[in-house]
Formats: sequence, structure tokens, C-alpha cells
Amino acid sequence: MVLRATLPIDEGKRGSARNTHPVAVALARHSAPQPVEAVPVERPVPLHDETAIALVRALRELHVLLRSARLYDRQHPRMLQSLDTSYESLRRMVSSLGGLELRVGRFGIVAPSLSEEALPDPRGDLYELAKDLQRAGVQNLTFAKKFHVGELDTLAQLAGRTLLQSEQPATVQEGLAWWPKKLLESRVEGISVNTQAERKVDTVLSSLIAALVAFGGPSSQAPSHAPIHIPQIDDLIAALRLLARLTPPLEAARGLSPEEAARSIHAAMEEANRDTVNLLLSAISQHAPQEAEQPQAYLLRLSEALIFEFVGPEFSSGKLTAPSVRPLFQRLAEVLVNAGGYSGPHASAHLSSLATMWAADTYREKRIERFWLELPPREKSSVFRGTDVWCVPTIALKQTLEQLAASGADAPRREARNILLNYARQMDAGDASSRRIVAAGLNELTALIGSLWPNQVPEDLSRGALNALEKERTPQTAALLAAFLETLGRLAVTRADYASFENVLDGLEKAPRDAEHDHLSALAHRLVAQDRWLLLVDAALANRALDPVLPRLLQRDPERLLDRLTLLLTEPRGADLLPAMARLLRTIGVPALNLLETRLYEARRQRVSAAIKLLAVTDPERLLRGLARALASWEWHLQDLAVSELSRPVNAASAKTTAFVFSAVLADAHPLVVPMMIDHIGLAQESSAVAQLMEIAAGEHEVLRDQFVRIKAIEALGRMRALEAAELLHSLAEKRDGLTYAESAGLRAAAEDALALMEGGPSTNRVRAAFAAAAASNGTYVVSRRYARVPLDSPLRAQIGGAQAGLARVKSISLGGAYLESPKKLAVGDSIQLEVRSGLRKIHFTAVVRNIGAEGNGVEFVHMRDEDREKLRKLVQRHL
Repeated sequence: MVLRATLPIDEGKRGSARNTHPVAVALARHSAPQPVEAVPVERPVPLHDETAIALVRALRELHVLLRSARLYDRQHPRMLQSLDTSYESLRRMVSSLGGLELRVGRFGIVAPSLSEEALPDPRGDLYELAKDLQRAGVQNLTFAKKFHVGELDTLAQLAGRTLLQSEQPATVQEGLAWWPKKLLESRVEGISVNTQAERKVDTVLSSLIAALVAFGGPSSQAPSHAPIHIPQIDDLIAALRLLARLTPPLEAARGLSPEEAARSIHAAMEEANRDTVNLLLSAISQHAPQEAEQPQAYLLRLSEALIFEFVGPEFSSGKLTAPSVRPLFQRLAEVLVNAGGYSGPHASAHLSSLATMWAADTYREKRIERFWLELPPREKSSVFRGTDVWCVPTIALKQTLEQLAASGADAPRREARNILLNYARQMDAGDASSRRIVAAGLNELTALIGSLWPNQVPEDLSRGALNALEKERTPQTAALLAAFLETLGRLAVTRADYASFENVLDGLEKAPRDAEHDHLSALAHRLVAQDRWLLLVDAALANRALDPVLPRLLQRDPERLLDRLTLLLTEPRGADLLPAMARLLRTIGVPALNLLETRLYEARRQRVSAAIKLLAVTDPERLLRGLARALASWEWHLQDLAVSELSRPVNAASAKTTAFVFSAVLADAHPLVVPMMIDHIGLAQESSAVAQLMEIAAGEHEVLRDQFVRIKAIEALGRMRALEAAELLHSLAEKRDGLTYAESAGLRAAAEDALALMEGGPSTNRVRAAFAAAAASNGTYVVSRRYARVPLDSPLRAQIGGAQAGLARVKSISLGGAYLESPKKLAVGDSIQLEVRSGLRKIHFTAVVRNIGAEGNGVEFVHMRDEDREKLRKLVQRHL
């Protein structure tokens, strides 16, 4: 019950202020208020700074004090410590508020100076305090500005004696007077209990209450102190009907004169019997008007109180079941609506304000939610464990689950999980309305699922939602279940619970492929859309053991997987991700590799480039197969990328096959790529290409007649020790056209070096130092080093031309490349024009960046003029 409280008053006025409320005087002769069991509910109170929080803390200390008074002797150290702590907390609050007024209400403890709603009580401490105070007969409690610790001690001792039943009033009426009497005997002046403050009550309400008292009066069949019987449903309906009929005459908007309103009030009461009036009077005695409360607001609050005072006991006794709560509220609302019109001389088609509020679905839903929020935990728990849990509004279910989850202990969290799983099992309920309610509720509870199951989504939950979705034929419910299942999928991916995610996808994909099940196919597509797909790919590329579920998930859409990998390869970290990509693609196998091979023939350069890189590290044989068909259609950079990737030292096992394919497509390759292909043929000792290399070296090839390419072919013949080419090489080195040699100096020098490697001679050791020593340093480079690189004691100056123009220093150099120190940011695959100055000489190259180091870049020479080649050869020889 809501009990009245007093404001702080002067001691001189204390005696005259007691029991002077006009409504209280009229009702005191009629009936005594009956205590009502309070229930815990967290109802937010507007906070003024941190006043409400401090007050809640002080009341918790007061609760500890009252319990200590029952457990310990008055001089016990625990009792004294609790008394000091409670007094200091209350004293600070009383000082800051200028007095403290507390009211023991249905919802817990009310502090009217802050709000008419109960103070927030998430842990239920104030609920327990309210119960103790009610059992002790305390309806309201007031602390004046000047109260001392002795008065608080007296209050605690008196409350302890009443709770222990060593001293307890016989009747409620005696209890109302017992506390003021005992406090007066103990000379307690700073604390007041059960005193009534004089309040301003609307005159219309005062007239209404006086009319009710005059019409009802004390029953002649029972003494005035007899308890009121528990009303039945018919009694409640009659009281609500009377209340609804009394509302229209009190509304000023209807323009009734006082005489007309009075006649309407008396007409309504004449239609009701005395017991109905007495029941309404009893409710008014328990829920008196508040300070300056308007009639419409008060009667609306009174109607709520009548209904809740009936519904609560009915549910607790088992007469009212969970599925019957909502229909009962609707039935009682219909009573108020149907009886809420006015049929006087100024009849109106509009409903009264009371009827209008109860006719609104939103208002009724709020009242139903309030009923479940205020229900005792034990009774709620029995509903949560049963099949009627779907009847509980989501807000009440969520509040209970949050409280259990916040406890931190295993048992409450386990109970919360069981409640949620039981609620989810109702998705298979036979009634379409209940299934829709559960589906909507689960979508609102998804945030709690993550907190209750921090590691993985329970299989029972996802499997139950999937089965329910397959059976559901109502579009609205099916949409809600699909949204819930999609949320579970997102949660599973976020928690790295890929097995649960796969189970959901498998279940959706097993559904029949027809129009009736199109929504399941659409859901399966949405589950792996956008952010979840990106999360799956990132997880598969993470630097940890590959989860076996991830390849199975990603192979469902290899096209989208390759698009994602292609995009990642364009990022700065793309090269670092290549090993992880290769691991993933090798695990997926044929579906991804076949698609990669087809991408070699596409027109989009980015896709072709990514396909080359990925096939080179996963399946070089496929890249070689595609190279033979696609090389001629590729631009120079793509050809260079493919050839350099296939020439990597890591592909040494397939070097012979690569060399054979290179020899077959030499004529189709770009002139800047051919030198690297010829070098690889020579290093791989591919003897089948000797005839072609001799043709190139002789300058008789139909396409490949460039001087630099001819030099490369001669060097390859020398590396292969192709004795059948010795005669050709002698001819190239010695043939004259009159007094001059027929071939250029650079080509003749290359032929002499090749002959030295084949036949031996004075220059053999020098040539071997330039060619054969390169094998020892091949391991860490992208492309196999074909020549020994020599360090330079004094770095040479160099000029980078083209788009990457800038200065550089050459720290080491060879016949095939150099290492440049440069502030310019170069990328692997960039082509540059390079000018190296050695003394007064200038050597010009076309080079390609092959690797990036901490201080510079390694470049490969892919073309140079004959005279530049000879200058480079002499420079290298001087430093060998």
C-alpha cells in the first residue's frame, strides 16, 4: 500500500499537525488501511546531481542498522559501528535536503522531495527495507533537521522489538498510534513516524470523497474495525464501473455547472450498492490524493491501484494464470471504457479522460509490463521455468536476465541461460500470436545473448531458431525469426564460433529450392554479406593456425573471396599476406584455383596481376599453363611480373618445366622480358632450347634480333656448356669484315666469355667469378641472381630518370643489376631509366625494381645498348 508521509515541521506544531488531513478525518471512522506486500521494481528517479544515489546509500545503511538491532545487543561493537555509519549518512542527507521525508510505498521507498516514484533499487535492498518497515508498522518516516544519534538508536530498538513481536500492536488502528506514543515516551523529537501532514487537496476531490463517505458509511453488519474482505472479480468490475461513471462530472472541459456535476455524481452512486462504494473508499484510504493532484490524474491512478490490488493476489494464489493476465487487463479496460461516457443533460459522444487512457493499447501495455515488473521474484521464476514464459513482456524478462547476469556468480548466470533457452523453445508453440511475440522478444534480447554466452553461441538456440523458421508460414513472424538468426550469425562470426555459423548456413542451404523457401536462400546470402564476409576472410588470413571451418565457409563464394584477396594485394601489407593467402587457397583447392586460372585471361589488369601472384605461390603449374596462352595478350608489366614470379628460387623444383615453357613463348614476349627468360633457360640447363638460342645469338631469329638479347643468348649457351655452339661463338668472336670485326665489342666479349666457360683458357677463372659465384647468394631474392654482385669501395653516383626522377648512389653492381640507395620510394615492379657515372663514363640502363631493402632497392637491368654493356663489363671486371 502507498502510505502517507509528513514533511519536516516545527516542534511547536507537531501535536496540532497530526491526523488533521480532511480526507483522513472522513475515512478514519470508516475503515483502517490494510498493509499490502511490496515488491521490488527498479523505476528510475530523476537525479538531482547525485542526491538520489547518496540517499539510496544512506537507506541501505539504515536497513543494516535495523537488522543489527535484532541480532546484537545494544552495546555490541557491530551494533555501535552500524549506528555510527547510518547516522552519519542520514545526517548528511537531512542537512542537504533540509529535512528528510520517506514514504513506504508499493514500489519500495518514496522520497517525495525527489520524486513520487520509488527510489531506484537494482539490488532489491530498499524492497527488503520496505518490507521490514511495513512489518514494524511504519507507514511514513520523517527526519527533522535536528535529530541526534540517540534518537536514531531509539528508533532502531523500537523497530527491532516490533519485528521480533516482543511488543506489537494488536490492530492496525492501534499501530498507527503506537509509534507516535512510543516516540513521545522516549522523548524523541527529531524523528516522526506515522504522522500526517496537512496537504492541499483539490476541492472537487474533497467533495467527491465526502459524498462517498456520506453514501457508504460504516456497514451495519460489521464493526468498524473489521477487516475488509478480499474483493472478487465482480466486486472489482462494479468498483471500476462506478469510478468510470464518477469521472465525467469531474472534468472541467465538459462545461458542467456544479449543480449538474453533483447530480451526476449522486446518480452514479445511487446505481451502485453500498459494498461497491465501501470498496472504492477503501482504495482511497490506501491511496490518498497527493499534494495539489488534479481529479483526472488521481482517478486514473486510483483505477490502476484497484486493478493491481486485485490482480496481484489473484496471480499469487494461482487463480490467475500467465496467459490470462493480458485478457484480464483488456476486459477491465473495456469496463472502464464502456462505463466512461456521460449521459447527463450535456451528453457528449467523447469518452472521459479515464476511459480514453484505458482505451489506448500503449497505455494498457505499459500497465501489463508494470504488473510483471512488480511481481515477486519467486512467482516470476515459476513462470520463467514453464511453457507460459512467452506471456511475460520482454522488458520484464530482460530486467530479470540482466540482474542475474550482473551478479557475476555461476548459479545466477546459469539460471539466466536456462530461462532464455526456455523462452526460445516457445518458438515452436502452436499459437501464431505467441510465436510472433517470442520472435520479437528474442530480437530485443540479442544483446544479452552475447553477455550470457561470451565464447560461443549455444547450438540449441540457433538450431531451434532455424527449425522454427523452416516451419513458419506467417510472413511477419518469419521475418522476425530471420532477423534473429542473422543476429546469431553475426554474433557467431564476431566470437570466432565458425562451427555454429557453418551449422546455420548448412541448415539454410538444405532447404528446398522453391518459391516457398526463397526467404531461406535470401537469409543464407545475407549471413555472409558485407562485414561478416570480411571478418571471415580476415580470420582466415590471421597469423595463427587455420580453422578448418573457414575454408569450407569461404569456398561457398570463391568469386567474392578472390575479389577480396585482389583488393588486399593492392594494399601496402599485401605482400606480407601472400603466404597466408597461399595457405588458404591451397586448402580450398580446385574451386578457387580454377577460377584463378580463368582470371589470367581477363582484360582487367588488377585481376590478372593478383591471379599471377596468387598462382605463383600456390600452383605454379597452372600459371605456366596459362602463360602459354595469355602471354601475348599481356602488357609488359604483367609479363615481367609472371616471369619474375616463376623465376623465384622457391620454384626451383619446377625450373626445368618453366624453362621449357619460356623457350616456347620467347617470340611472343616483350623485348624487355626476354632477357630474364633467356637467363632462366640458361640457369635451368634446358638443352632443348639450344638451337633457338644459337639462332638468336647469330642474329638470325625472325623477331629477337636486339643486340642485348643476342648477348643474353650467348651467355645462356655458355652457362649450358653447349659445345655444339662453340663454332658459332668462335665465328662471332673472330669474324672480320675487312679490317674491322663484324660484331660489336660487347657481343664479342660475351662470346669469348662463353667459350672460356666451355673450353677453358686464361680468362676462365675470371669469367667463372662473374657467372658461377652467383648461386651462393640466390636464397633471399625474388629473382635468382644470375651474376656475382661486387661491392664498391666508393659508391657511384646515379641519376634516376622518368616519373621517379631523383639522385641515387650505387653501393654494389653486377652484369645483371645493382643496389641503389635513394630517398625515393620505389615499389617492386617499377621500371626506371638509370644513368650511372663511373669517372667520366656514363652508363645507361633500363631497370626494374626487384626488391626493397632497409636502405634502398635492388634493381635488375632489363636492357642496355651494346656500348653500355661493354662499359659495365669492364667496370665489373676491375672490381672482381
